[in-house]
Amino acid sequence: MLISVLVPVYNTSKYLDRCMKSLLNQTYKDLEIVVINDGSTDDSLSKLEQYAKKDSRVKVYSYENAGISKTRNRALEQAHGEYITFVDSDDFIDHHMIEKLYQAAIKRDLDVVQCNFVMDYGPIPFYRKPTFRKDFSTLEAMKMLAKEFYLNNYPWGKLYKRECFDGVHFPENMKGFEDTCTIFKAIAKAKRVGTIPNRYYHYAQRFGSLTNCMSLETVYLMRRAYQYQEQEFNKLFKGEKFSFDLQYYNTDMVLIYTLILFVHRKDHAKFVPADFNWKKTPIPPFWYIAYWAWLGIAMLKLSPNILKMPKDVHDTLQKPPADLNLDTLFASDQTKTVKKQ
Repeated sequence: MLISVLVPVYNTSKYLDRCMKSLLNQTYKDLEIVVINDGSTDDSLSKLEQYAKKDSRVKVYSYENAGISKTRNRALEQAHGEYITFVDSDDFIDHHMIEKLYQAAIKRDLDVVQCNFVMDYGPIPFYRKPTFRKDFSTLEAMKMLAKEFYLNNYPWGKLYKRECFDGVHFPENMKGFEDTCTIFKAIAKAKRVGTIPNRYYHYAQRFGSLTNCMSLETVYLMRRAYQYQEQEFNKLFKGEKFSFDLQYYNTDMVLIYTLILFVHRKDHAKFVPADFNWKKTPIPPFWYIAYWAWLGIAMLKLSPNILKMPKDVHDTLQKPPADLNLDTLFASDQTKTVKKQ
């Protein structure tokens, strides 16, 4: 059974050998490794071409830079396997990850199966609490995904039947969190979804990656991604109830964290809390206290004016558009403030 491994590459020459060796040394051998070079300006392409010469399973396609969504879509177009899995080129996987995921898929009749992962901070691994072996119907899987309990929105660390991506594409107009707007659609096409407890995927944390360079604009777009996901869940499963309140709480906390660490008074930043029900959000009392304590610190650092703004600015931040531009939005708010004075 052919399995397609989809690898987007952009200026990751430093990590490519580690990634490619982990794929070529898999205990499962019937693979095609579809590598899309997204206009790299380092020597990533020359390295990839050397791998393709040595192993016919490596298929390299090179394009002008178009971003991660377009790159993953191009990889999907080139995939011929009955199953697919994604691996980012700065990450790597355990040598029997694909075999174990495939065995679980066949034995348990799963259309999507997910393993756990390790967050690698250089030589220091961070082991998150693992999820265990579990099988879900489509609806059960979606309810778990809404809470990010057992299942997550990452494209990698999963094995999918190819048809789960029929008609599913990564949005090419987004500046971040395209995964959150996409992976649930593939899971929604699965009849059965499952997990295995093993930490087979190594998620590298490096300077310059999106998750380590969070801007205020990026986090507001995270909010938009969850709002989009909730809206689509309700369309797909009419009459069902999905709770995204915990995701909105977590996004608010990341916003406050970003305000405290990365924003200055001169930025004239604004904070708008998400519209969620505190009473129904399953958080311990300490988390509630921490929320308001952190917000107090942000207000002390940046002034209470972070909570004051015209209604149009407030509404834009509470439900951000895909083309959100905070520089323009905050500049507009400042112009209005000056006029009032």
